[in-house]
This record gives sequence, C-alpha cells and structure tokens, in this order.
Amino acid sequence: MKNNLFLKLLSSILIILITMYFSRFLGVCLIILRCFVHTKKNISIYLLVSGVLILIPKFLNIINIKFSYLNNILRSDIYNKNFINYAEFLLILGVIILIIEIIAKTISSKINSSIKSYIMNSEKKDYEISEKNDLIMKEKREKALNTSYVKCPSCGADNIISSKVAKCKFCRSALVGNEGINNE
Repeated sequence: MKNNLFLKLLSSILIILITMYFSRFLGVCLIILRCFVHTKKNISIYLLVSGVLILIPKFLNIINIKFSYLNNILRSDIYNKNFINYAEFLLILGVIILIIEIIAKTISSKINSSIKSYIMNSEKKDYEISEKNDLIMKEKREKALNTSYVKCPSCGADNIISSKVAKCKFCRSALVGNEGINNE
C-alpha cells in the first residue's frame, strides 16, 4: 500500500488542499489516508503554513504595506468570503491535528517504554529461573554421582543410598555405602 503511486498522488498535499477547498469532508478523509500512506511526515505543519500563506495579504494590509495588486486581492469577494474561511479552517484543522500528533507520539513512547520494561523484566525472570534450574540440576547430578546401590545384610532388600551411612527402608537396620561393604 505504501508503494502505490496512485495513493501517494491522491494523498499529496496539493491534492488534499484542493479537495479540502471544495469538500472539507473529503479533504479530511484524504488527510487520514495520508497518515497511513506517509507515516513519517507531519501534515499539521503543511496545513498551518498553507493557512498562514493564504492570510498574508490580510496581514500586509493590517501593517499598511501597499502593493498595487494587494488592493485587488483584498477587494475581491472570493478572497474575503471563501479564502479567509478556508484559511481559518486550515489553521484550526492544523492545530487539532498537531495536538493529536503530539498526544499519539506521547502515548506511543509510553507504550514502547512499558513494553521494553516488560521485556526486560521477563528476560530477567527467565534468567533467574534458568540459574535456579541450573543449580537444581547441578545438585541432582552431584547427588546422582554419590548415590549407590546397597543390599541390606539383614533382610536382603535393595536400597539406594546417597551417603556413607543410612538405614534400610524396610527393616531399619544400619547400612554402609559401597566404600565399606563388599558386594558379592
């Protein structure tokens, strides 16, 4: 969708401004389209600059700068009715979109930081669990190395012991590990 030439042309600033002059709803729809097609560019700045550019003849008249064509522009009904209203709409819409962009960036940064902290905590817990499991496995391996099979001399039962001296599980008589007993 981002590489579609038609969508890029349709969501260009010039097309948006022309469409917004004739139909403000369609212009806003094209602005929303532009947000999806051009994710890196701020449209609010373009709207604010366009609104100010349209109002430049009015500002020049206020500060008494006289040009021959400036009076013609200021006397025209199209400029006074349509363009002034259009410039006000562009300025208002630009400010609203600028506020929305700032809020969206703030929320996005907070969400990203909370996701990063969650991932870091999750990795830390996984590391701690892994360390604990490694320790448990090391203890089990050590115990397995020290475990031996001993036949009880009293009752003849098979016993597995992990120390040098233990008691038979069945008759409770004393057992001695492999080091002291000769198993035959």
